[in-house]
Amino acid sequence: MRFQAPTFTYKITEPGLAEASFTMGDSFADFSLPNVCNPLGDLLGGLVNMIINPIHLWGKQNSQRIVWYGNDEQFNWDLLMLEEGMISVKVSQVNDFFGDEAIELLSFECNLDEFLLPIIQTLDSLIKQMGLLNYHQQWQKDEFPFTYFLFLKKHLIDNGRWTRRNAQRKEILNNEMLILLG
Repeated sequence: MRFQAPTFTYKITEPGLAEASFTMGDSFADFSLPNVCNPLGDLLGGLVNMIINPIHLWGKQNSQRIVWYGNDEQFNWDLLMLEEGMISVKVSQVNDFFGDEAIELLSFECNLDEFLLPIIQTLDSLIKQMGLLNYHQQWQKDEFPFTYFLFLKKHLIDNGRWTRRNAQRKEILNNEMLILLG
């Protein structure tokens, strides 16, 4: 059986609303996310916390529950670090905020870096095309979780999963950095 790499998409479709998806093999989850939550900040922050606090190495449970809120539902990301760089991911949907009945959308185990790579690749492309200022203007609430993003991208670089690009393309993010440095 050939391993099929996960895929992740994320885009702001209109001010204050994002569409996202995550696919692993034949299973997928689609999300419509208003800015009542901070989906990127919560997901990236939870992943960073699991990496910088590796309590699973001492036999303790290293887990995070990240909750994304839709218009009428919530999506629970239950992440659990396993041995040898593996992560267990379960995504469920609850349609009644006060209900306990969850519909499982995704459940899989994979290497942590295999899980991180499509997320960081998608967000890398998003922020380079959109820029930090436009992101904040379009999302209309939280800022792009830049520090978490950079930490996870560096994690992928350090583990040989991300190759730095040498191309000198003009991008919005380059212009914003020039504003910062000027």
